[in-house]
Amino acid sequence: MPPQINAKGQWVEEYAGPYGGLNVQVPESLLADNESPALSNFLLRNSELRSLPVFTKKFDTPNNGQILGITSFRDVNGIFHTVIWQFNKIFQYNPATPPPPWDDITGSTQVQGPYPVAYRSFANILWYTNVNQFFSSDVLGHVRLTTHPFLAYWDGITAGFIATQTQYDASVTQSAAGIAAASSAAVSGTLAQFYSQIGGPRAGPLAIGAQYLGELNNQLILANVSMRDQATGDVFSMPNLVWWSANGLPLEWDPTHNTSAGFNALLDVSDQITGLATLGVAGYLFRNAGISQFSPSGSAVAPFQFNHMWASEHGIGSVLPWSIAQYGPQAAFVAEDNVYSLTLTNASPIGGGARDAIMRDVAANSGIDPSIQQRIPVGAIIPRFSDGYVYLSYELSIPLPQTSGGLRQRIYNYSFAEKYWEVWDIPKPNLTEPKLITAQPNYV
Repeated sequence: MPPQINAKGQWVEEYAGPYGGLNVQVPESLLADNESPALSNFLLRNSELRSLPVFTKKFDTPNNGQILGITSFRDVNGIFHTVIWQFNKIFQYNPATPPPPWDDITGSTQVQGPYPVAYRSFANILWYTNVNQFFSSDVLGHVRLTTHPFLAYWDGITAGFIATQTQYDASVTQSAAGIAAASSAAVSGTLAQFYSQIGGPRAGPLAIGAQYLGELNNQLILANVSMRDQATGDVFSMPNLVWWSANGLPLEWDPTHNTSAGFNALLDVSDQITGLATLGVAGYLFRNAGISQFSPSGSAVAPFQFNHMWASEHGIGSVLPWSIAQYGPQAAFVAEDNVYSLTLTNASPIGGGARDAIMRDVAANSGIDPSIQQRIPVGAIIPRFSDGYVYLSYELSIPLPQTSGGLRQRIYNYSFAEKYWEVWDIPKPNLTEPKLITAQPNYV
């Protein structure tokens, strides 16, 4: 409320917790006493106003390069591995290595940057797909089509990642998700009924990759799929296609060889898949203009049933693919009209008083030169800031231009417990020094 000025021109203004955080939705004269129209670089926790801790860089990344993904997993021997992806390399953290402490474990596969990679730990093995996609207007504003789509894996024991597979007919696919030459005509012929660009049965073998990777019902799932006919080198983009492995067999993707493997083209929607999350017994496919839910059906022939969450062609969808984050039973993402929290039952708006500020900065972000790799907004759900400092929050990091050149990083932080937003502004290096983390957040 406005301060009350006495006859001598004196006043006292109190700002006491619990705090309401950022609020730009109402005139400043109508703000509650515990809200702020321009809160920046503070932490609001347990009804206390705290200063933002100093962010320090512990060590450099290999070649001081940009991180496309980062995750940890445990192998069959119980040993944990922390892995990062860069433009065309994969590294494992090794504190025994002189700084920077990273060992190259790229192996036979190659990362297809500069986009974040999608990854998933399954059966004590780390799987990742090279994020090949075709967007007529993608998150960097230009067309891109990877010529070598693949799924790769690493067990933490072998020398490096593996992205090839010898099929049952002795043909070799250049992806761990592949279709043997003997089955290629049947599988691609079926897909040609849905995608006219395929043109008809292909000679194969077929290599499969995707924009997104998940796991449900003991099956790996690829979404926004690209497929390569190795006989001709032709690559086909199927941005509304979902493809899953056989139950318990992550190297089997051929529905003619194992009926629990298969695919589904979401022909009844007008957009493309922009994200994937699995929450408990159900999975969610984010699209530009909606969300589709899929869940196990109990049938080995058709293991998943699909339903669109909105009874219309358009609805709440994710317009920023890498804003999608998941932790435990809930996810969060940025849609066209608000920021949402997604649970098993519904999507709830959480933008609150910060909604217009977030959308303003998202719009400002879209004006950055599309050739710059650093401009991708990224979301992540963080359970704690450090050991003993529990602070479950959704962080949306938006790179913004500075008048003096370079980028600054604006982070909108939403507290799930207190249901308010904070804003942090962190300077970043010059645009020619790509050091921002753009990790795919769903499985970090």
